[in-house]
Amino acid sequence: MTRKGLEIGELEAEVLRVLKHLGSASSGEIAEEMQQKKAIAYTTVSTTLDRLFKKGLVSRETVAGRTGPKHVYAFVNDRGLEKQLVDAAVGKLVDAFGPSVTSTIYDRLNEISPGELQKMKDAIERKRRTIESP
Repeated sequence: MTRKGLEIGELEAEVLRVLKHLGSASSGEIAEEMQQKKAIAYTTVSTTLDRLFKKGLVSRETVAGRTGPKHVYAFVNDRGLEKQLVDAAVGKLVDAFGPSVTSTIYDRLNEISPGELQKMKDAIERKRRTIESP
């Protein structure tokens, strides 16, 4: 079961991707990184980070900055939370498009690292055995 409101939009996903890449960063550092690809305002990034913090997807620490206190954000590596997000997103896609979503996911498996792919295969095998056993 997913938590209500635990969904992310395209901008939130992009901010998370950049933050995950940087490890930890301030709003300004994330905005600077994102501005290399497209124009985005610092305030937009800051508001998005605040939303992600409230959803529990990023942590936040207040540190001293040149012009006063600032927040430094870090990606929260919570597999359970990630699973809930993915489950909610896939559920919406299946509701809208039906079983074709599964074949699309299958087509994109080449984007997954060999280690993660093996974990998926193992999980599928465990699930198959559970279903087949009486």
